[in-house]
Amino acid sequence: MTALRALAYFFAEAVTSLWRSRFINALSVGTMAVSLFVLGAFLTVASNLNEVVARWTHKVQVTFYLDDSVEDRIRTMLLDRLKDDPAVDTMELVSHEQALERFRSLFHDLRTLPEDLGDNPFPASVEVSLKPDHQSPAEVQRLVHDFEHAPGVEEAQYDLLWIERLSTAVRLVRGLGAFLGGILVLAGVFTISNVIRLTVYARQDELDIMRLVGATRAYVTGPFVVEGMIQGALGGAISVGMLWIAFRMFARDALAASDLLGRAVVLLPSEVCLLIVAGGMAVGVVGSLVSLGRSRV
Repeated sequence: MTALRALAYFFAEAVTSLWRSRFINALSVGTMAVSLFVLGAFLTVASNLNEVVARWTHKVQVTFYLDDSVEDRIRTMLLDRLKDDPAVDTMELVSHEQALERFRSLFHDLRTLPEDLGDNPFPASVEVSLKPDHQSPAEVQRLVHDFEHAPGVEEAQYDLLWIERLSTAVRLVRGLGAFLGGILVLAGVFTISNVIRLTVYARQDELDIMRLVGATRAYVTGPFVVEGMIQGALGGAISVGMLWIAFRMFARDALAASDLLGRAVVLLPSEVCLLIVAGGMAVGVVGSLVSLGRSRV
């Protein structure tokens, strides 16, 4: 019960102090919100790109574009050879018309482009999905090497290069986000630390009286730690709200782009939101402790 009363006292004093210096505290919370928003944006983009990479990795596909001038007999022989290959799981023959319809469904603004060109520019193709135990880079390159110069094949294209490039992009986004977010979070720690120090100086006489009547150090410093934690939590909550608004604003473009990335669902992960709020609270506590360690409390 004593611990609960102390905790209630800490929160009451922290809220009172926040309201008393609401303008400077608003600046501190705003700094934290912007810092965590940048970090959260990078984490969210990296999380969604990771989802795309995982989706593509689980179904590696090789596309063989067919030569229109070959005879149907040669094309049939090619399909039979592909079907008998041990790495091939499924095949789908995509005709000129199907390729054109896919283009029109993905690029609504360019639907009339084929008519403007006067002919269907998209070749027929065979989309080959590999078995789960044959999706290594060496196996994919082996299949491409065996069939890219086969009669009836004009060109081969495979997902592995794009997966590797996208994986590299994910690592770059995550690293850049961690770097920028780390710098901004340090700025948040510095801001909260200075705000808490100003509060300590403003209440120095009150704190001296508390120590004279026997208050422990924990009882004196507790409200300041809780104050920093509340500032960090508010900054985290505001940054999550900013992320949600940003995703609402750009959802249409993101979903349109996801059609090109395997129809991945673009989400604001709940774990990222919780991490941002919890991280804000941790930063607030650290800022408070740094300030109290440098102040005479």
